[in-house]
Amino acid sequence: MEQNESSKKIIESCRDIVLPGSNGVMPIAGYFGPHRPFVTATGHTTPDYLEDKYYQMIEDAGFNLICYTEYVYEQNPREYHDALALAEKHDIGMFVIDSRIKPGMTDSEISDCIADYSKYKSFAGLYIADEPSTNNFPQKLEGFDQQLGRRLMSWYAKNSKLVNSYDNMLGYVNLLPIYHWMDATTEDYEDYIKEYCETFGAKILSYDHYPFCVYYEGGMPETAMKYYFLNFSIIYKYAKMYHLDLWAFIQAGGNWASTFKEVEIYEPNREETLWLVNISLAYGAKGIQYFPLIQVYDMSLRPDGTVDSDRSGIIGADCKPTRYWHFAKEANAQIKVVDEILLECESKGLIAVGEVAKYTEGLPEFFAEASYRELQSVKTEKEGAVIGCLDYHGKTVLYVVNHDREKDQNIKLQFDDMYTYHLLAAGCDEQQTGTVCEVSLGAGAAVLILIGDH
Repeated sequence: MEQNESSKKIIESCRDIVLPGSNGVMPIAGYFGPHRPFVTATGHTTPDYLEDKYYQMIEDAGFNLICYTEYVYEQNPREYHDALALAEKHDIGMFVIDSRIKPGMTDSEISDCIADYSKYKSFAGLYIADEPSTNNFPQKLEGFDQQLGRRLMSWYAKNSKLVNSYDNMLGYVNLLPIYHWMDATTEDYEDYIKEYCETFGAKILSYDHYPFCVYYEGGMPETAMKYYFLNFSIIYKYAKMYHLDLWAFIQAGGNWASTFKEVEIYEPNREETLWLVNISLAYGAKGIQYFPLIQVYDMSLRPDGTVDSDRSGIIGADCKPTRYWHFAKEANAQIKVVDEILLECESKGLIAVGEVAKYTEGLPEFFAEASYRELQSVKTEKEGAVIGCLDYHGKTVLYVVNHDREKDQNIKLQFDDMYTYHLLAAGCDEQQTGTVCEVSLGAGAAVLILIGDH
């Protein structure tokens, strides 16, 4: 039920804020935004990224949000003002870290704090925490660490609940992946997600899972693929259960540190990047995030001390666009074609056909049969497809993803009658009529099909 204006709880200094995703534009975010020089853990002084050219690079790649920057407002107000001004110029939102805001403050006290920076159109909300641990894993912590973990989780929950209690404010929290505790059970992880949903007062359910970061040679093993879909299944379940928008992370690169052996490095390619984005959209994601946006110098170091600025990040440690800038630009162009419809959709489930079905077997969101409403059957080549089945104001939307990350694939969808349907993708906007829809999709690519009248 919608609230009327008089019943809404708002922060007065943020009356004009546009929350991410509320304006028909899907949040496309980067984690670790531009910053002033600082000394890294290895003693290297980073470049000054608070320049217009870097924000132009970010805008040109299709990003519209920065979810984390290496600043705390009260310690670095000047840097925040500079960053917010540059982000505003390029129509990019930013979350702000402001540790002055804490439970027990009055509405007017909070409003006064936020008034310091809410004048910028780029202000998009408050950053609360990344990957908080949980009370549900005391066996993973001992002694002082256990006490600290419990206190931090409780502190983050209270702050998040406070900030998100306002209708015109978003408190950002991102959660851990299932493989963080390798000896944890699926039930343990579900308890972690459930605790967040019940105690953080959240508006979104954001998590990171980097399937190509399970260190191995020669591609993704079956166990990594199964874990990827299992993790997505759990997040999907609780996002629907608690009516939260699902935000997913995309892996922009391989190893994040120089401590891993050279042989363990695996760097997702263009097709795998497209696949990660499109699978997220098929699952009904309302926000897409990339890690990292800026490659911290330490992430560029190889074990022998040499630098590889192209191995991760959208902008490398050499201050130039990486290959992932190009991959993200292409994927983000797809998002911008379909986001207006997808943001208005409700996910009803998914279909897996072909080889991919062995990774999704038993997951409750996947239909037992390859049919949904008007869709009667699906035929693919060997690797198969994942199809998001969504409702768009009573109409059927199918988001069809080529699961093959190496080759193009022909996919045939059989309907139960003659329909007019609309095909939408980057470079495709056409209407067709028929009982069959045949599409040829590039590796990792996708198309949105909106079924109309028959």
